[in-house]
Amino acid sequence: MSKEKKSKKSLKDELALKEKEASEYKDKCLRALAEYENLKKRFAKEKEEFLRFSNEGILLQLLPIIDDFDRAHEAAKRHEHGEVFSKGVEMILNKLHQLLNQNGVEKVKTEGEKFNPHLHEALMAVESSEHPDQTVAEEVAPGYTLNGKLIRAAKVKIYHKTEKNEDKKEDNKKEK
Repeated sequence: MSKEKKSKKSLKDELALKEKEASEYKDKCLRALAEYENLKKRFAKEKEEFLRFSNEGILLQLLPIIDDFDRAHEAAKRHEHGEVFSKGVEMILNKLHQLLNQNGVEKVKTEGEKFNPHLHEALMAVESSEHPDQTVAEEVAPGYTLNGKLIRAAKVKIYHKTEKNEDKKEDNKKEK
């Protein structure tokens, strides 16, 4: 082989090698860009999540104060001269609940709802033959969610199904 052919062949080999390297670098660059875009999206999502729930601490501290206002409002309504005081407390409560709603806080539905251990904390069972079993009978303390996330479970009393006296008598007769 002549020097010229060797030189052309080595140039072709070298060119092919450089093309392969360039292709690998391009692939790495595209992968790095895609990874960067995914990282940007993940950070944006985490930032949004942080902002949605950043008030949770202060809101949790505010809820017992609202509970106290609720109790004061109920007590004032029952007092013979508490009408004016009750109206004032009601106005404050409305503003507080409005502030909570504006910040993504909502009360958990309770009375008449099916007991849900993810939303309700059962404090007591009330026997009843008229109401469906495991239904919330009474709310003792309200529960709250923040942007759909439970921040405080509702404390409730639930109905526990009891058999009617006639059903019990029939069961006793069958056993004998």
